[in-house]
Amino acid sequence: MRGLPRLVAPAGAPLPVGAVLRSVLAGSGDHRGPTGLLRERLGIQNPFFVSSGQAALATILKVLCQCSDRREVVVPAYTCFSVPSTVARAGLRIRLCDVDPKTLDLDLNALARLDLDKALCIVPSGLYGMPGDLMALEGIARTCGTFLVDDAAQCLGATQAGRSCGTFGDAGFYSLGRGKNITTMGGGILATPRSDLAHAIEQEVRTLRRPSAREVWAAVTSSFLYAGMLHPSRYWIVDRIPLLGLGGSRFDPDFPVARLSGYQTRLAARLFPHLDSYNRARRDNARRLRLGIEGVEGIEIPQPVNGADPVYLRFPILARDGAHRSYLLGRLRAAGIAASASYPTSIGDIAGIERYVAPHPNRCPGARSIATRILTLPTHSWVTPGDIERMVTIIRGHHGGSGKAFR
Repeated sequence: MRGLPRLVAPAGAPLPVGAVLRSVLAGSGDHRGPTGLLRERLGIQNPFFVSSGQAALATILKVLCQCSDRREVVVPAYTCFSVPSTVARAGLRIRLCDVDPKTLDLDLNALARLDLDKALCIVPSGLYGMPGDLMALEGIARTCGTFLVDDAAQCLGATQAGRSCGTFGDAGFYSLGRGKNITTMGGGILATPRSDLAHAIEQEVRTLRRPSAREVWAAVTSSFLYAGMLHPSRYWIVDRIPLLGLGGSRFDPDFPVARLSGYQTRLAARLFPHLDSYNRARRDNARRLRLGIEGVEGIEIPQPVNGADPVYLRFPILARDGAHRSYLLGRLRAAGIAASASYPTSIGDIAGIERYVAPHPNRCPGARSIATRILTLPTHSWVTPGDIERMVTIIRGHHGGSGKAFR
């Protein structure tokens, strides 16, 4: 066994084959269904299921445009490329706000300097399962007369001030895509506490096309492949297939918006009861990584904002510079750990995005620094104590072994 290839995926959640089979062949597996589970377990009101997290945000933006003549959307200058792609698809202008490297949250001082008179909404990102200061952002949005959209694509199960991420502001959304907290191999959930928006969203979702039979079977097939290949003893195989585009980030405003298939909705209902255990494993692995890495020279660990309980979809750290990051990524991969450099640039530096972005005198130095220095470590359920020890040892380098990670 010692010589067999092994590679730990950068992110993921177990997808039981039994859950896939029962979702293909039978009902939801829980009398409450996914809507009832979301309401009872997370306090999510008026949820709607669509084809992706991007489709969820696109639907929210379309509905909000019916309520206001403002046409700018404030987004973090370092976030998933899907967010600006969706703003561009909606025909809206991207207004960039810098990000604080200490928290990966919106820099509230930078936000205070922005002219928000044209802002339709603010869309903060809970990167890697780390919530932003959503309580403060609710107050800012109210003061400025703009909507707050809680991007909880990576924060399903996380909380801020005791409230579930995705329930702050006027509307929120989650992703059920590959590598998220739970996955139905594509899918998104949008929700709102406001009855007026819920009615408008319901009307909009009804107009969305249903997925084709080909799309449904593609989801089923990819579910079986994902279920079988995420384990470290097999993940190295799919990692070597370039056509899969694992870990890639693209700015692409041309993406489909549809309803979520019945198969994927049933699968979501079967997976929701596993969410707490999956997130518990991530939190525990993140705690061990933090204990082992904290204090290492040349490494910064972003800290959760006050009152946040992250779920750590991945564990982010900031290297000294780009060269240091490349060195660590190479060492980690050689040790069987597929750590990630995450999104390759700040949003303002994406090639071809200029025509979608509102003029901004600030170059967003925090976001650009993050883009060149960040790497994320896996935290999911397939990560073993031995994997954590290897990660800690590599990152500590000559700074003294594995620290307190296993005490």
